[in-house]
Amino acid sequence: MTILEQSLAAAAPTRLAALELGDWLVREARFITDNSVLFDEFCRRLVDAGVPLDRSTLHLRALHPDYRGIARIWKRGAPLAERFMDHGIEKTATYIESPVRAVAEGRARLDWRLDRDGLLPFPLLEELRAEGYTHYAIAPFVYAQGLPNAISWATARPGGFSADELRWLDASVPPLSAIVEVKALRRFMAHMMTTYIGAEAGRLILEGQVRRGDVRTVTAALMLTDLRDFTLMSDRLRPRAVIRMLNEYFDCIIPPVHEHGGEVVEIMGDGVLAMFRQRPDDGAGDACRAALAAAIDGRFALAGRNRNGPDDEPLRSGVALHYGTVSYGNIGVGDRLDFTVIGPDVNLTSRIERFCRELDRDLIMSERFAERLGRPMWELGHFQIRGFGRMQRLFTLPPEEG
Repeated sequence: MTILEQSLAAAAPTRLAALELGDWLVREARFITDNSVLFDEFCRRLVDAGVPLDRSTLHLRALHPDYRGIARIWKRGAPLAERFMDHGIEKTATYIESPVRAVAEGRARLDWRLDRDGLLPFPLLEELRAEGYTHYAIAPFVYAQGLPNAISWATARPGGFSADELRWLDASVPPLSAIVEVKALRRFMAHMMTTYIGAEAGRLILEGQVRRGDVRTVTAALMLTDLRDFTLMSDRLRPRAVIRMLNEYFDCIIPPVHEHGGEVVEIMGDGVLAMFRQRPDDGAGDACRAALAAAIDGRFALAGRNRNGPDDEPLRSGVALHYGTVSYGNIGVGDRLDFTVIGPDVNLTSRIERFCRELDRDLIMSERFAERLGRPMWELGHFQIRGFGRMQRLFTLPPEEG
C-alpha cells in the first residue's frame, strides 16, 4: 500500500475519494499552469469529497525582487485571494506572532480547537474564533530542497475536524507540495530571468536558446542612456550613497522604457541599453516614436527627481537614439554566456552617446532615427565618428521641445 492508502485505511467511507484526489494531483493537476488555479481546485475537491473545509491558506516563499512571499487564501463560496508579503516580513510582528512561523520552525502539524474557552496563542486564532470557525490546523509544506512553507485548514463545523479527516489532510500534503514546487520553481526561474536579463531574453532561454552562437536578427530602435559625471560622484560619495543614487536614476529611466513597449537589454554600470522592436504590423516610425517618448519621459522624471531633492546630487543623463539591425542572442565562452545585442548599429549608438558630453546635449539621435519620426528634428551637423568611414548627421529635439 502507498503512504496515502495506509494513512487512510481507517477511514473507509472516504478512502476512495482520497485515492481519487491523489490520482488527480499526479495525472491532471501537474498540467495546470498556475498554482492559484491548482490550489482553488484542490480545495474544492476536498469539499466535494466530504471534508468540512471552510477556509484554507497556502503560504509560499518566493524569489522575487518585489516581494518575499505569497499567501493564497481560499474560503468556501468566495474567490481565491492572494496576499503578497514584503521583504523583511520575517522581522515583523505579523510573522513572529503567527502560526506560520511556529510550524515553519517546528516542522510538525499544529492544531487548535477554537470552540472552547481559553486563551489562544496567536492573534489570528482569536480572529478566526470570532468569525465562527471551530477548528484550525496548520502543517509544514516543505519543498524537496528543504524550503519551509505552510498550509492551513479551518472548519466551522461543530466539533471540528475528525481524526480521520486530519490524517487525510496530512496525507494530501506530500503529493500537493510536489506539484506546487515544480510550478513555483518554474515561476521563480521566469521571475529571475526577467529581473536579471529581461522578459524576452528570459523567455527565449527557458524555451531552449542556450547554445553559444544562437542569435537572431532584430530590427529595432535603440536607446542608450548614460549618467553624466558618474565617476566623479562615485569618488566623492560613500558606496551606499552611490547605490542609492544609481537606483534613483534607474527609477527615472527604466519605467518609461517598459511603459512604451521597450525592453531593457543591459544595465551596464550607470548605462542602460534598451531596444524597441519593429513589430510586423507596425512600421519603423512606431518603434522610433516609442523610443523617443521613453527618452523624453525619462528626462522629465530626472528633472522631477532633481527638483524634489534639492539637497541631493543633481542627476543628468546623455541619451543616444538610433535605428538599425542587431544580432540578439548568446555570446561568450563555455558555460559563461551573455544574452545581449551586438553589431555595428549598437556600436554607432554608443559612439553617438559620447557626443552628448562634447556637444553639451541631453539627447542626440542619428539621421536614420530622425528620418523615421515623421516630423522635423533639429540638425546638429555632420560628425566623424570613430570606427565609421562616412560622416554622420546628428539631430536633436527642436529648441521648443528641448
